[in-house]
Amino acid sequence: MPNQIQAGTMIVHQSAAVRSLNVESEPYFHQWSSLGPLESSRLDQKVRAMGWNLFFMAGEIRAVVPAWGGHNTLRRGVKRLLAQTQLQNLNCLEVTHILRKYFLGIPYLSIAAHARHLQEGSQIRSIQQRAQDAVAG
Repeated sequence: MPNQIQAGTMIVHQSAAVRSLNVESEPYFHQWSSLGPLESSRLDQKVRAMGWNLFFMAGEIRAVVPAWGGHNTLRRGVKRLLAQTQLQNLNCLEVTHILRKYFLGIPYLSIAAHARHLQEGSQIRSIQQRAQDAVAG
């Protein structure tokens, strides 16, 4: 099933650097592509083999969306997380958990993720440098 987002799914901004890794992905939203949990672990291996790093940002980001929108509910929540990731000029997002909950009988989804960043080198670039990289790539 295409674009089945679950815990462990990584969503990567498609750039020349990411395309050079030759990982299987499915288009998700604009220039973002999703990788399943198995392909996500392969991504980490390929990144290390090239001498690059896949940085893990410690702060968890969350989105809460009302769950009466059917299949699009999860997609709306993930789009919110991608927007938060893009504001920091980061190029990867790893979904950590998706929970269906109720508040006063109203269903909603709670989605949590960690922003990540794929780049060459052992030190993460500043937000300004990442913004320039995004424009150039």
